[in-house]
Amino acid sequence: MSTLQFDQNMLGFNADVVIIGAGMAGLMATRRLVHEGVNVITLEARDRAGGRMGGGTFNGESYDLGAQWIDSHASAVRTLVHELGLPLTNQYHEGESSFGIRQRKTTFGKRSPFFAPHVALDYRRVIRRLDALSRRLDAPTDETLERARQIDMRSFTAWLNDTCRTRTTMQILTVLTRIHFHAEPSEISLYYIIDQVSAHRGAAQLFRLRPAHGQERVVGGSSRIAERLSQQYRQQIIADTPILAMRQDEHSVTAYSRGTSFRARYAIVTTPPVVTQQIYFEPHLPPARDALQQRIIMGRALTMVVFYDYPFWRENGKSGMVIDDAGPFSMCHDVSPVNANEGALACIISAEAAHHWGMQPRNERLTAVITQLQRWFGAEALAYRGMIERDWNAERWNRGANGFLAPGAASYIHNVATPVGRVHWAGSETATHWTNTLEGAIESGERAAAEVMVELGSAGLLRNK
Repeated sequence: MSTLQFDQNMLGFNADVVIIGAGMAGLMATRRLVHEGVNVITLEARDRAGGRMGGGTFNGESYDLGAQWIDSHASAVRTLVHELGLPLTNQYHEGESSFGIRQRKTTFGKRSPFFAPHVALDYRRVIRRLDALSRRLDAPTDETLERARQIDMRSFTAWLNDTCRTRTTMQILTVLTRIHFHAEPSEISLYYIIDQVSAHRGAAQLFRLRPAHGQERVVGGSSRIAERLSQQYRQQIIADTPILAMRQDEHSVTAYSRGTSFRARYAIVTTPPVVTQQIYFEPHLPPARDALQQRIIMGRALTMVVFYDYPFWRENGKSGMVIDDAGPFSMCHDVSPVNANEGALACIISAEAAHHWGMQPRNERLTAVITQLQRWFGAEALAYRGMIERDWNAERWNRGANGFLAPGAASYIHNVATPVGRVHWAGSETATHWTNTLEGAIESGERAAAEVMVELGSAGLLRNK
């Protein structure tokens, strides 16, 4: 825990800005504000920074168990990683990948993993329909707002049932929904899906058939980003400090933890909405904001990395990537170290399967995953050396993987980043683009910091660096 440095000119304030949460959004808000000479305190409930970036170690190597992949579009993440001096490695994708849908298997290299030409045509038609709906709802007219309300009452499953012409197309989109949102399509508002199509700049990008193809990872794990930033801003970050209540008045915001409080001119709250909902606010949050936080549901995800003596699948001409609707995992990828001195497969259990398998004993869960790996990679998959895992639903300060909206709730989404008095909001769920990604978290943290700087500047409170 760092020691606070109090400015003698703060006149009863501990800081200009108090930031709640030291995940990627909170760290980026801290970075931006400190760079501008703003006095900041960042409070983190855990004993570490990083939020939904987190990992584990095996045989002296670090592995990601949370947010990890960096896409080609992720300019903010790439810039940050470069500035921090962290090396990247390409996600391994040489060889054949595998797709399992409705008890049928197919392998694919550069071609698409469709089981028949008519399925490929149907998939592309559904993607075009989603893009068309997104364009139609982009212009906020009275007609489109009414249309949005109608769409919001439908689940994504209901729309897929009406739109897909083949059961295989529907099942492909179902498993891709589990991978991206960590939820079942029946749980998600169609309007929210369409909003995410816009946020990810197209349905083909959102529902990619190769979710990590062409992406990169930080060597040693994305948690190194948080480690570097928390080291740089160790004077601002206070760990093991969960916030229980926040009170704001005309001049200040006070955040209350266990036996202590922190008074600032403004606050930025970056915690996941389900965690923010546990904070008592005085005065109470406006009904629209409170309703939004109650209606954002956290996706369910459990990540397991299984280890082998070497990446044997590569010798068999396989990339290590599997998408499988049978479960337990929906997707797995080769995350072996750069030097390939051992083999590692990251298996992501999502949605209802994560809920089910998260309640089973660890050994039963591991046995089920190994059995699934054997179906795809043969008997060699049985000779595993070890395993590490993280159940994000069981993480007290996350309560899940990422947020989504259920049917009937999307009318509140436009309040997701609207400040409430002196309280501003960040976090990947509040991003304008690339929601629920590292890129979106960075965008949201920098946006909230910029909002606060405008407020401080208007009040004549910005100091020279």
